[in-house]
Parts: sequence; structure tokens; C-alpha cells
Amino acid sequence: MRITTWMMAGASVGAVGALAVGATMLFGACSSSTPPPPPPAATGGSCATTPGTFPPANCDPYGGATCPAPSPACNTMPCTANSACLAMADNSGKTPYGLRIRKLNVTAPPNLAQHFIQTGIIDRGINLHNACGESGDGTFSWIIQFDPTSKTLTTGGAPPSSDPFGVGYCFVHETLSGLNVQPTMTSMTQAADGTWASGVIPKLYVPIFVAMSSPIVLPITHAQVKGVSISPHGNCIGSYNPDGVDSPASDGTCADNGGCERWRTAGSLGGFITLQEADAIPIALNANKSLCTMLTGVNDPNDPTHCPRDKNGNVTATGDFCSKTDMPATSDCADSYWLAATFAASAAKINDGSMDPNCNGSMLMMGGDAGTDAAGGGDSGGPDTGAGGDAGASDATAD
Repeated sequence: MRITTWMMAGASVGAVGALAVGATMLFGACSSSTPPPPPPAATGGSCATTPGTFPPANCDPYGGATCPAPSPACNTMPCTANSACLAMADNSGKTPYGLRIRKLNVTAPPNLAQHFIQTGIIDRGINLHNACGESGDGTFSWIIQFDPTSKTLTTGGAPPSSDPFGVGYCFVHETLSGLNVQPTMTSMTQAADGTWASGVIPKLYVPIFVAMSSPIVLPITHAQVKGVSISPHGNCIGSYNPDGVDSPASDGTCADNGGCERWRTAGSLGGFITLQEADAIPIALNANKSLCTMLTGVNDPNDPTHCPRDKNGNVTATGDFCSKTDMPATSDCADSYWLAATFAASAAKINDGSMDPNCNGSMLMMGGDAGTDAAGGGDSGGPDTGAGGDAGASDATAD
């Protein structure tokens, strides 16, 4: 089934402000009883990230704050209750391990690390839809296949799945914003302390499917993960914090507690986004203004949807990183922004996508562009590739 289109008109205000308005319209304003959020992690604390650096894999942007346990406890079915990370499948005895990112704490660049983007777009998209105590949209799925034997990692985005536990997820093979979005493979090495790091991925396109909008593609250059701790059975990167949520609402879902982490991360990632490439990526939530205008906060007076350019067509707006030297920006080169984040992930079923045109490449061969056809609840069929099965109470595995 091809993914259903959900579109929303963008607001005609400044780049970051428009996303704030769009996120509020889309997801609702915060309750007045919610504790004020901490400052963005990128500004300081244990998750502080300067251009070219990786945040500590297990850093806590809330400073390790302790929250009271919700009463009653949050019902996290059908996720595996006795798995440290609320696994959605069981990787025990299977290779490769299949995992889905359950938390992505963006620490840089500053305009992506803002609280309303983290909670209103990233968290909302990653959190499952009325499952495992979560009340998100479940439309943003960043999935991983890790083979500890061959020491390889395959990663990329997945379209929304109508059956995350039964059918699972498949890697996108599609044209989005004119980009050939598909999974990429890299090597992995294990350090003496047991943590894993990947090789450098020259280019990684990560699609963020957003409810009521076309996808946003993050074009990450020289992407790499570091300090990744994977549990013995391959079911968890990081863990779930049962005290990091509020008491269940009437529909049984549990909101994130405003002052604690719902997830404890155990992996770090980094790379850079060139402003030239970002300027070709429209954000429908922001009146189709480009990702470049959102990152920099500036646009061309004659073309408000794009960053200013010189007579040769080169973006003149500046960032905090240099693509030519692969180092922090200098007065001679500031053509990119450094992207960094920490993450947690749990076991998930990953299928081969043979029955989904957004995953098997047939939509790409037909010249389709899922950017005009995205973010619904498409089926994701096909046989299991060995990355897990259904994750209910009957096959729970302590990990």
C-alpha cells in the first residue's frame, strides 16, 4: 500500500517561529502544569556539544533529575515489559539484530536542539501511536540492522508502518526532495570497554516522516556513531526509565515527565549538514521554506523560502562547521552545521520490504516522489529477514 498523503498549510512567519507555530497547531500546546523544560542540551551541561564533537553516549540533559514513580504505573504493553528498553521484538539467537530508535536527543545544531522541535516533531514522531504507553504518531522510524559477527551496521529510515509489531518496518528506497533515500552499510569496531563505533558514512539521508506533512530529509555527511552499548541479546541500546513519565491518562497513554528522561541513551552520533544541500530541502510545516533557512535563521529577501546566494548560486549564509576541512568553521569556511545527538533503541522486526513500493525501490523506478505522498499508515509487508518476531508478553526476554 502506498503511503497516504497528509498535508498541512505552512505558517507565513520566520523560519524557526513558523515551526513552533506549526508544531503547536499540530500537536497542541503544553499543559500549564507541565514543569518548564530545561535549557537545550547544546548550551551546556553533560550533553554540551561543540562543532565536531560527539556528546557522551549516556549523557542526561536533565542533569540526572529524579522523578516520582507514576501511580498507577504506565502500561507498556505490547512492548516486552521485562526488557530493559521495552523491546518491540526479540533478537535472541538471531543475526542481524534489528532495532528501531526510540529516543533521539539532538544536541546540535542549536536550531534543531530547541525544546519545541525536540518534543513537538522528533519525540512526537518517534513515540509509538497508542502503544507501549506512548501517545505519539509513530511516523518517524530510524531503523538499524547490526551484525556482531560480520561487524557491520546497516541504517536508514522506514516509512510509517500500520503494524509495527506484526509486520514491522522496512528500509525506505525512495526519492524524497530529489534525493535518493536508501539504507547505507558501514563497518563496526568494538573497543576494549565493549562499546561499538562505526566507520564514517560518506552520506546518510534520514527521512523524518511527519503527520499531516511531507517528509523532512536530514542530509548528513560523514555520519558516524560512537560509544554504542548493546545488550547481550541484541535487544537494547540504552534503557527505559519508568519514572520518567506522568501517570496514565484516560486513554492509558503516559506523557513524558517535563523534568526527567523517559529514555536513557547509550549511543552517540555526529556528522554535518551542508547549507547548500539543506537549501534544496523544503519543510512543508514552514511554508516550504528550506532546511537552510531554519538552520541559519536567515533567508533571501527576494526569495524568502531559501537562503541568500551569491551570483554563482552559492549559499552565503554561514554555519559553525566547514565541509572542506571536516573541522569547525573558520573565517574562510563556514558552509555547514554540525549535527550531533544521543540515542536509545530497542529490538524491532525489520522485513525486506518486498511488498511495499516505498521500500523495494519500485516507486523510485517509476519516478515517484514520496515527498508528495507521505506520512500516513502504509503497510510494510514481506518476509522476516531475521531481525526479530512479534514482541508480546509470551516472548518477553530479559535483556
